[in-house]
Amino acid sequence: MGKRVTDYPHTISFRLTDEAWLGIQKEIVGRELTAHEWCRKAALERLNNNYGLTKAERLLLEHFVRAQYLVTQGFQLLADGNLTGDQWKRLRAIATERASELTDNALALRARLGRERSR
Repeated sequence: MGKRVTDYPHTISFRLTDEAWLGIQKEIVGRELTAHEWCRKAALERLNNNYGLTKAERLLLEHFVRAQYLVTQGFQLLADGNLTGDQWKRLRAIATERASELTDNALALRARLGRERSR
């Protein structure tokens, strides 16, 4: 097995009840994860606002969400015949300033839709 690319200098261990251990075992069935890897991912997901994104993934997602916002709003203004140079500049400024908020809203919507589908 090759050496890890990322160095993980800290170790955390904890005890589980039989019930919790069996719950983790059910979660990892059919996945290429050990119970320890699953717990690590779960802890990191919690640190990243329950979205399971690394900082790099979050940055990339913010760029995608910003682009989607610009495309949808820009095309709507264009279709309505209201797209001017000043309007476009203002729209780009809004998308840049609110990229994090737009991404949070998109993630929250996706989580809500996922919960509704699983019912």
